Amino acid sequence: MEEKEILDQVVSLFMQYGIKSMTMDEIARHLGISKKTLYQFVSNKNELVIKVMEAKLKEEKDCIYQMYQSGGNPIDELMEITSFVRSNMKEIHPSVLFDLKKYHPEAWKLMNDHKENFIYNSIMHNLQKGVEAGLYRDNLVPDIIARLYLGMVNVIIDKEVFSANDYSQADLHEQMMRYHIRGIANEKGRAYLKEKFSANNL
Repeated sequence: MEEKEILDQVVSLFMQYGIKSMTMDEIARHLGISKKTLYQFVSNKNELVIKVMEAKLKEEKDCIYQMYQSGGNPIDELMEITSFVRSNMKEIHPSVLFDLKKYHPEAWKLMNDHKENFIYNSIMHNLQKGVEAGLYRDNLVPDIIARLYLGMVNVIIDKEVFSANDYSQADLHEQMMRYHIRGIANEKGRAYLKEKFSANNL
């Protein structure tokens, strides 16, 4: 079994059962390999979590880059990203983010660095493109909006604000994106957004 296959399967296990609840013995059993074989790839569970996080972040980057290169307008891009993130979030066990923050700070830092760099730059790119396309307000300040966007992301993953019993991460992200797009779109952009929602029964 190759490392990529192991990481893909471990991602599914963590998404389904959470991170803390899965021991290395249980992970090896689910993978159908010995724990000794698993330890040929990583020295401990924390390293495994870090590798899983690195793989997931790379996958997200690759997918978002493809969306940006698809030739759609800025609103189309945000709608595609929302759909992609929502489908991923539907699979996340409620304890995953808590487990990461409390027990795996290095992996948590990787996620935060990704958010504060790649996601920030992606939003900046989209905002600038949207203003140039005449779909976003020409009086918005991209840096401020991008930072506010990151602030909203922090809020929806904060269990003290929204517990897992209140709303799913997928629903929170969808509402956040609707709020974001409507706030940055001008009249032309809102009209296009309305057409998109109507065409997709959203």
